[in-house]
Amino acid sequence: MQIHIQVGDVLEAAADVLISTANPWLNLSGGVNGAILSAVGPTIQEELHAYLKSEGISAVPAGTVVQSSSGNLQFNCILHAVAIDPFYDSTVDLVRQTLVAALDLAIQAGAKTISTPTLATGYGPMPIADFGTAVAPLASVPRFTGLSLTIVVRSEEHRSELSEAISVARARV
Repeated sequence: MQIHIQVGDVLEAAADVLISTANPWLNLSGGVNGAILSAVGPTIQEELHAYLKSEGISAVPAGTVVQSSSGNLQFNCILHAVAIDPFYDSTVDLVRQTLVAALDLAIQAGAKTISTPTLATGYGPMPIADFGTAVAPLASVPRFTGLSLTIVVRSEEHRSELSEAISVARARV
């Protein structure tokens, strides 16, 4: 898998599929989720709450990825990735596990290009560098060959920090 890092707005990154941050209650409440809600209106939120209701649950476990439509956004679908626990804590292993689940769903959806923010680094306390440590080994996973993952960050500082972390993690492999 090719990994690219760009500075900008993840909702404007050209890709077949968007992996979005998500909380266990699948509420589009802030950060990327809030931007989705603002851009699309309540339809995706209603879709996510209908999913919870159909499953008879009020929240999903950490590591879960739920697919939704993309409303009027350019993506074929959105994969809502829960890389935090109910207390907004996370680990490198949880982020990696969640990304693997999301990438597998993206493949099932026919995606070749995927964009994502850095999961668990907004409301979750994970440093950007730890996200890089989580994602770097996935570049050499055979079933992800042919995918292009664009990680969208908000600043050049984050881009530099993430790029360095990915380079260091790849060197260890």
